[in-house]
Amino acid sequence: MKKTALIIFVLAVLVSAGTKAQKKLSLQDAINMALANNPAVNAGESQVKVAKAKNTQAKSSFYPKASILSKYFYTNNLPGMYPLAGVNVPVMNNGTPTGDEITMHPMAPYPNLDRDVLTFDFNLIYPIYTGNKRKNAVASTNDLDEFYNKSLNETKAGLVQKVKTAYYNYITITEVIKVYKLALQQFNKHLDLAQKAYEEGVRSQFDVLNFKSKIADFNSKIIELEGKKAVVETALKNLIVIPENDSVTFTGSINDIYNALGLAGQTGLATIQTNNYKVQSLESMIKLLGKKEKMERAANLPVVFAFGNYHIYHGRDFPPFDDSWRNGYAMGIGVKINLFDGNLTKGKVDEVKANSEKLNDYKDGMKLKLRFEYEKAIENINALKTKMEAEKTNLDVGRKAYEIAKTGYKNGVITNIELNDAQLNVTKIETSILNIKKELLIQYAQLDYLNGVMK
Repeated sequence: MKKTALIIFVLAVLVSAGTKAQKKLSLQDAINMALANNPAVNAGESQVKVAKAKNTQAKSSFYPKASILSKYFYTNNLPGMYPLAGVNVPVMNNGTPTGDEITMHPMAPYPNLDRDVLTFDFNLIYPIYTGNKRKNAVASTNDLDEFYNKSLNETKAGLVQKVKTAYYNYITITEVIKVYKLALQQFNKHLDLAQKAYEEGVRSQFDVLNFKSKIADFNSKIIELEGKKAVVETALKNLIVIPENDSVTFTGSINDIYNALGLAGQTGLATIQTNNYKVQSLESMIKLLGKKEKMERAANLPVVFAFGNYHIYHGRDFPPFDDSWRNGYAMGIGVKINLFDGNLTKGKVDEVKANSEKLNDYKDGMKLKLRFEYEKAIENINALKTKMEAEKTNLDVGRKAYEIAKTGYKNGVITNIELNDAQLNVTKIETSILNIKKELLIQYAQLDYLNGVMK
């Protein structure tokens, strides 16, 4: 008895642990997890960090550049003779000056050839005028940051759409399985009726076999749907980055989500063409290329810079090779002008302009594509709404026909085939309505994606 109680206790603990480990996720939970964990989003966020780092680099050009260069070394020069300043010496002829002179450079050795040398230089350089290259460089990194953010938002919006699509498919399959299982229960009841009628000699064995065939068929369809559900669940787990073996349940009902959404008000095309993140990304890149063109044009403009230097030397490495300490400073203004670069700057400017024109063409093409996708989604929504109304009417009729068929079969008025047809018709319409609701939700998710909505 004690052993049995222990086993029951252990099983209860295991079941409890399994229940606690299971995660229940709503649609919003799945979206939040995807936005937080998906590698594509993480990669986009890293790109934004790159843009911010480039902005810091560009801003550094507005500050002076200071550097220190110091060297200490010991040197040993071989003794040698070094020329002194030239001396004019008269030309003599038998001790008498001729009036001509020649310049002589006598050689003399220098002492202290073995010595240690220390040099120290502190340099400071600051660009005063660069043809607005620094200003445009900072502005271009701001545009780059905007471009990466828009691209990241596009990635997020696309990810949200994928999560919604997978989620709607998952819960729709779950609802369809429920409908099929309910139909299966009805078929089992019909089978019981047919068996009793057969035993009483009212119905033939064909009725019993027919119902058994339908039950087997529905069992097969349920197994097939369970397989599809597992595939969709795996895809959904991958999107939100959950290990495949983790136990998770996606909660929600297609009817509840459909009713809560309301399906009111449609986003206009002009709004979509303005809010779409792909269009905004292209516009950001076009702005970036505009700054780059200005920077390339400034390559041939003069650059004015200020410089300063303070130096300390000990043990000169050139004549007079003494051990004296020397220090001093220098400061001034410099100008650098590129006179001719072989049309390199012109080629770079032309390349940037061509890329800008190409992106403008892409943007125009993107707007045309958005128009097509928007109108297609609207047409699909209108068609699905019309079909929904028709199916609702068909469902009312089908349910009444099924009730009549059940009564007729009990009274022996109709055959089992007619009863099956009546029930299958109801099941088919109920499944159709679920799929229509799913497709409507997917079309509205498409509109949200086109409009840059991330929720």
